[in-house]
Amino acid sequence: MMQNTKVKKTGRGKRREWVLGVGLMAGLVGFVFRIPLSRMIGDKGVGFFAPAMEIFMVSSAMMCYGISKAVAILVKYRAKRDMYKSARKIYQSALVFTILFSALMTLFVFFFSEFIAQTFILEYRGYLAIAAIAPAILLSGLLGVMRGYLQGMGAMMPTIHSRLLEKFVMLVAGLLLAAASFSYGEKVAALLRNTEYAAAYGAMGASIGVSVACAIGILHIILIRLIYAGTFKQQLMNDTAKYVESNGQVISTFFSAALPYMICALLYNIHYLVDQRVFNYAMNKQDKGGIRVAHWGVYYGKYSVVTGIVAIICTMSAVLVIPRIAQMYDKQEYGEVKYRIGSAIHNLAVLTIPCAVWVAVLAEPIVKMLFTGDQDTAVKLLQTGSGVIVFFTFGYFLMLLMQRIRKIRMVILGGLAAFLIHLIFLFVLISSTKLGIIAVALGLLVFWLVVCITGFIGIVQYMQYSPEWLRTFGVTTAAAAVSGLVGMLLSKVMISWAGGIITFFVCIVVCMLIYLVLMILLRGIREDELEDMPGGRVIIVLAERMRLL
Repeated sequence: MMQNTKVKKTGRGKRREWVLGVGLMAGLVGFVFRIPLSRMIGDKGVGFFAPAMEIFMVSSAMMCYGISKAVAILVKYRAKRDMYKSARKIYQSALVFTILFSALMTLFVFFFSEFIAQTFILEYRGYLAIAAIAPAILLSGLLGVMRGYLQGMGAMMPTIHSRLLEKFVMLVAGLLLAAASFSYGEKVAALLRNTEYAAAYGAMGASIGVSVACAIGILHIILIRLIYAGTFKQQLMNDTAKYVESNGQVISTFFSAALPYMICALLYNIHYLVDQRVFNYAMNKQDKGGIRVAHWGVYYGKYSVVTGIVAIICTMSAVLVIPRIAQMYDKQEYGEVKYRIGSAIHNLAVLTIPCAVWVAVLAEPIVKMLFTGDQDTAVKLLQTGSGVIVFFTFGYFLMLLMQRIRKIRMVILGGLAAFLIHLIFLFVLISSTKLGIIAVALGLLVFWLVVCITGFIGIVQYMQYSPEWLRTFGVTTAAAAVSGLVGMLLSKVMISWAGGIITFFVCIVVCMLIYLVLMILLRGIREDELEDMPGGRVIIVLAERMRLL
């Protein structure tokens, strides 16, 4: 029996949702950052910037997510039991480990940047950006530990403000420094008679901007730590625990908690770096080394940006319910859990499937509206790989849910299977065909498809959930396909004389109207489901006036 219980959110529940939402917003800013960046430093510049940014992203994910998550969980458990001295020991152990590990990584990346760029990435001139981003590795590690400690002690909102500040500074400083460095690089390029130096120096400026953002983040989080110093000192004095954990116990507990999250962060973030290495190797073998950096810049700075922005916006509509679902699962309220999972999956399908279709059919006006440089390759990539919007969104939602109900082994196995299968698929496809960068987009599609399948297996196994395949996916796909067909025909008629911006906005409005009418007529979405969706009340009013409801 279907339930539709409205749950009043407590302050703690809202804070948990904020943490999830801000994490996605941070990723959104990272994608938006690449749009003006690609205009400033070009496709080659983004191609040189990509490996540096991904090295930072992998290390940051392991520290800011993996270690931070473990610290937050362990500290929170002890703080609830007034074990403040043990909580402080957890924080200190994590801080020492992070400083040592991050410092070694930073020194290696900085002093061996040429070796990394030439041997690991096969993109020599990317070493400038890689060296420039090295300080951010150490700083992001410190940020992760300090934020985890503050979250565990209950100071969630300041850490949220810290993340937003860091991303805002990265956006501003990265673009300003990229523009200044690119200008200097043009002089170097003219002197050395090699235009790639301008792009390489522009990428270096963007990397310096990331390091500056992390430095500002550290200063901000230290200020927050000083503000709470008196409170934390008072809590230490009020420690009522009968015993304090030994150093050995603390270290063992910390590593056993942090390691699974670090492995997850590595498995779900390293594929960009590995894919670039495979792609560059294949292009060199096929005597296409001259286009590899520009094509990777298109993939990283155009295709990944468009699909990433759309996917994150869609994801934000569903992940905020995950803390509540996990809480119900712990209370064994399985009927309500099934209903809420079903509702979230249906909402995701209603949003992601048409978005993927519309990105594919409106790829040309989207690219013309947002980007300069190589637009044809970007259009082909979006037309081929827009399905990643659906698979990423579902995969992210389902794996985050698995993690929240403490099925971390399923998350690790899903990430490992996805990484290995996608790597084999990519290597075979790119070696045996001349698809080039298109093969990389297909490989990414396979990665998130495997994650998605693993996630569905998990919720069926642990929550006995059974999707409404026909209504959730069948009707939605049919309605999206019809609206997409109309949008494609309209786009072909308008693009030559109306331009990208006007064509996109006219076509997207027409597509949305057709899709909503079809979904309501085919009963693909009910009135109660519209009420739970963003903007649903407006749609209900319009549908009632059109006598569709």
